[in-house]
Amino acid sequence: MIERNTLIASQELVSKAVISKLHKHYPDLQWAELGTSVHFNLERLPAQEREYFILDMRFFEQNPSLPLENICSRLENYNPKNTSQEELLMYAKQLIALQDESVGAGLYMFGEAGIGKSHVAISISKEFMKRGLHPNFQTAEHYRLKQNTVLTPGQVWIIDDMNSGFHLSSRLFKEVVLNAHDRGGRVFVTSNKNYDELMYEMFVGDGKANRMRYEDRTKGMFKILNVSGDSYRQANAWYK
Repeated sequence: MIERNTLIASQELVSKAVISKLHKHYPDLQWAELGTSVHFNLERLPAQEREYFILDMRFFEQNPSLPLENICSRLENYNPKNTSQEELLMYAKQLIALQDESVGAGLYMFGEAGIGKSHVAISISKEFMKRGLHPNFQTAEHYRLKQNTVLTPGQVWIIDDMNSGFHLSSRLFKEVVLNAHDRGGRVFVTSNKNYDELMYEMFVGDGKANRMRYEDRTKGMFKILNVSGDSYRQANAWYK
């Protein structure tokens, strides 16, 4: 909730660790605990930083289980280290800029842990929010069976860490992707696993013909990117 130049959040959402992380990204940010809430004074933040902060907090409020390392993730602070990461950033911006909502379009990026996959997934979600859309950010391991997977107008899906075709989340992946292909929509998926390997796992026992039919549709919709690089987490470990 925002009142004038103050953003108010519950203490249940905003722990001391969260405040510490926010302060590293926004050193001029002022805050105070009042009752059961935390009041952030935004007056000292430049206009652009104020917009970033409000967006970061909106996304965090919608996704409270978000790892602290990703609270302030945005495309503006994603720093590509090689050509594959530069290519990822380029296609991410193209996906966001695509205006025709009747067309199914998506990105499937895979690579080793710690190269910024979740950073980009969260950043894309925030960019769609800036456009007034309503992205469904979903970590694959947190998928629930009763979850509605139908893309309504102005909606996109971001599926992070889709690492196993045997996991329950494979149902989420299949339904969301086929729905977006048939009705239009945006889908962004991150994984540690090669796309072909993931497809093989998903269709074990389901027949080669059915898998080929599905792959034909999805490969026409997805740009598949193999992103490489060293782990950001290991490079920035506390003991370095």
